[in-house]
Amino acid sequence: MIWQLVAKLVTGEAGVYVARMRRLAVLYAAMALFAILMLTYLMSALYVWIAWLYGPLAASLGFAAGFFVLIVATWIATIVVRRPPRKRADDRLQRDIASIAGVAVLSNAPLLFQSAKRNKKLLLVPVVGAVGWAVWRAITSYRRGGEV
Repeated sequence: MIWQLVAKLVTGEAGVYVARMRRLAVLYAAMALFAILMLTYLMSALYVWIAWLYGPLAASLGFAAGFFVLIVATWIATIVVRRPPRKRADDRLQRDIASIAGVAVLSNAPLLFQSAKRNKKLLLVPVVGAVGWAVWRAITSYRRGGEV
């Protein structure tokens, strides 16, 4: 959109472009207002229907509980977003490493299965590894005081 404005400035048609953008902005604002009104009427219709089914007190308590859940979810989302960029980068790095490891395992899976078919004792290696990892996690969790 910015490149269109630059092109219109160069060709001398910026006034027409800005006027069109102003009209679009007014139309988008009107659409937003209509959408808010539509949601308001839908919520009131839902309240009337639930009040008809369960009674006005139950409907009010249900709506209050629903909006409380939405508030808590929004609050949790703000906590996640406020995390320092370094922590988010570390999380992203861990996800990337996990996805690379998954691709490596899946690409080598046929070779591993052929080896396991030939030598059945090789099936004990992942089991021993999983048990060792679980014991290591339990010990480190115990040392930290119960944190995972």
